[in-house]
Amino acid sequence: MSVRKIILSAFVASFATFTYATTPVVVVQSPAPGSSVGSPVNFVASASSSGCSSGISAMRIYTASGVDAYTVDSNSLNANVNLPVGSYSAVVQAWDNCGGVGKTTVNINVSKINVAPPKFLYATEFEAGRIAEYVVNPLTGSVTPTSQGSTWAHWGPVDIASDQGGYRLYVANQGSKDLDAYFIDRDNGNLTEVPGSPFALGATGLRVVVHPSGDFVYATNASTYPNSYISAFKVQSNGSLTPVAGSPYALNSGTSGALAMDPSGKYLYVDASTSGGAAAVAGYAIDEASGALTPISGSPFPDPAYPGCTQFCSDGATDLGVDPSGNYLYGAESGEDALSGFKIDSATGTLTLLAGSPYAEGYYNVSDNSAPKSPWRLSIDPSDKFIYVADNEGNDFSVFKLNATSGVPNFEASIGNSVNSCLPGLESPYTVFVDPSGSFVYSQGIDHDYCGSGPAAGNALIGYSLNQGNGYLQSVPGSPFANSNLHTTNSSEEKVVVTR
Repeated sequence: MSVRKIILSAFVASFATFTYATTPVVVVQSPAPGSSVGSPVNFVASASSSGCSSGISAMRIYTASGVDAYTVDSNSLNANVNLPVGSYSAVVQAWDNCGGVGKTTVNINVSKINVAPPKFLYATEFEAGRIAEYVVNPLTGSVTPTSQGSTWAHWGPVDIASDQGGYRLYVANQGSKDLDAYFIDRDNGNLTEVPGSPFALGATGLRVVVHPSGDFVYATNASTYPNSYISAFKVQSNGSLTPVAGSPYALNSGTSGALAMDPSGKYLYVDASTSGGAAAVAGYAIDEASGALTPISGSPFPDPAYPGCTQFCSDGATDLGVDPSGNYLYGAESGEDALSGFKIDSATGTLTLLAGSPYAEGYYNVSDNSAPKSPWRLSIDPSDKFIYVADNEGNDFSVFKLNATSGVPNFEASIGNSVNSCLPGLESPYTVFVDPSGSFVYSQGIDHDYCGSGPAAGNALIGYSLNQGNGYLQSVPGSPFANSNLHTTNSSEEKVVVTR
């Protein structure tokens, strides 16, 4: 063969390789090109690569040049992205496993804010007796410490809650048996105690919730069985707290202290037990003017026992949550490795069991996990599609998908310590919290990757992006965020809360 033919053959081969290089095709279903939308913006897209037999490796949303808002190791994505009002040329890009890159640009206008993005994150530091403070990047979910860094919270902080506007923060203390109250600086997230704080509870602090109006605060506390109480406080104009008439309200039962309030502020629910010792949920009607509590007719409502169980079948909910619609109450049943579900009568507040309750996770219905999960905390995403449960023995999150019509939760997956879905930073998670925009999920744990990347590296705050399509999670940039004071003991509880 002549030198000319050899050169020509090499050129043709090179041209053929270049011509048939793989290029993924990205199809964006939402938002529509040229549309005017509200924030958070729901991005739904998929990618394919016909020239690459091994498929798509990852997809990413860029809201501006070099600004990575969401990344997923999949051929599809479904994510909410918090964006300020303005015009955007967003890019959805995909990579295939053959080295190919493809992208689609979507020009949109964000005309309004439907849900306020996350602004600040606070986490309990139990042994240090402090509250860690972070500023949340509303686009990526990453966090950085506030200029204050952390705040003294008396002894053994175990639970925190904020008002809906994100102006005040409340902390229940286990060791000092009191309740801290703080003003939140809306510019930087720093905390300042309100006049008179902390406020005595009289017994070991357990949980705290804030009325939707911001006018009342309720905290559970307990000493020796059956001495357990709900302490109710009225918020004064200067931020200080004064007891509501009749407070504290005696539960006369054992309790984990788990509390939940319906979004309308009409009803309050608490883990309790009947006179016979069976686990139950007590319900109270809230006086809108005074904040006083009155037991709901039929209360307490028995917790469901797992079918066929003969021991430790119903030892009470370790956490409670009411869905955003106010129609359903859910409980994390640690002793049953399950989630309980109740229908709330909007007129009376009475509870009736949902069909099939309790709903098993882990030990009972996941073939690749033979050990108990011990669900401890739960959080319901604002879109009312998913419930996330922190499994402190399973070293993972259990994800339940909610049936919009019936309220029945269906077990979706175990995420974290799983052969199919590994996440860094999960070891004995005792808390989980979905931010108010439904974009991110946060927890405390030990920086440990069960996928095999190495041993535990220390205590950390952990952040994830939420896939609105299937509820799966991906680590946010920079996560886990090391903090040696977080998650320091398994004998305490931890709590993370994100404010608007």
